[in-house]
Amino acid sequence: MGKTEASTNTDITGMRSGKLTALEKTDQKRRGSALWRCRCDCGKEVLLEAYKIRSARVTSCGCSRKGKSVKDITGRQFGRLTALNRLDKKKGSSYLWRCRCSCGKETEVSVNALLSGKIQSCGCTRVERMQNRAVDIRGKTFGMLTALEPLDRRYQNSVLWKCRCSCGNECEVAYNQLVSGNTTSCGCKKQMHEQPPLHYIDGTCIEMIERRSLRKDNTSGFTGVIAQKNGSWKAEITFQGKRQYLGTYPDRMSAALARKRAENRIFGEYLDSYYGKDKPSKYIARLYSGGLRSRTGT
Repeated sequence: MGKTEASTNTDITGMRSGKLTALEKTDQKRRGSALWRCRCDCGKEVLLEAYKIRSARVTSCGCSRKGKSVKDITGRQFGRLTALNRLDKKKGSSYLWRCRCSCGKETEVSVNALLSGKIQSCGCTRVERMQNRAVDIRGKTFGMLTALEPLDRRYQNSVLWKCRCSCGNECEVAYNQLVSGNTTSCGCKKQMHEQPPLHYIDGTCIEMIERRSLRKDNTSGFTGVIAQKNGSWKAEITFQGKRQYLGTYPDRMSAALARKRAENRIFGEYLDSYYGKDKPSKYIARLYSGGLRSRTGT
């Protein structure tokens, strides 16, 4: 029996070659050599010739070779980033590395992005560039707001600034809103100017009949006084959804007096009932002390 034939028939069951363990001989052949089924330590099985196991020519299913092809960049610096360790996940075909930026923040970056120089920081350089491009309004006052420092965020393409309001609160306001005067406080100014709550009794607002004002489309100068086509003046009053006709008069002041008498009677009685007999309403006091005054001061 020749040496080649004896070698071919040698039983290598259980023989190891690196990470590979020969399990059994198969009926398959490659270029005349029988193939053995081998299991790698990583769990994958491959078919190999016996001589490759005996001579340790092949020592893994290929996982060792793949591992050697991964560049070890531990400790290397790329811009502001220092590579700490490779992670068991990829971005595309590139392994991710955990890196620490010189600013102290940690981030995950693909090895390709590091080696190509595409990424050299955790993003802090972009923030710094944004802040450097922002017009420096540090220390300037806009209404009740004082600009403290620019932030790394934008609102409608305008840099956000951290501001301190004169009331003590801090807030974030866009540069454009500050310089345009659209925002002049943290919101406390709006709250200070908010109208007090209105009180409704049977659908009637107490404050509205106390401090009545002329509508913008009023042309007579008096509420409830309307000019007629024939030159006369009509007086009317509306209360709790019902309109009452008060008569037609030859001149504006006569119609206004009729309107005021109706206000005194209808509104005055209603307000007296609301406040109580021992507390006359502000409206009645104003009515008697002020007399008749139109928008034009007549």
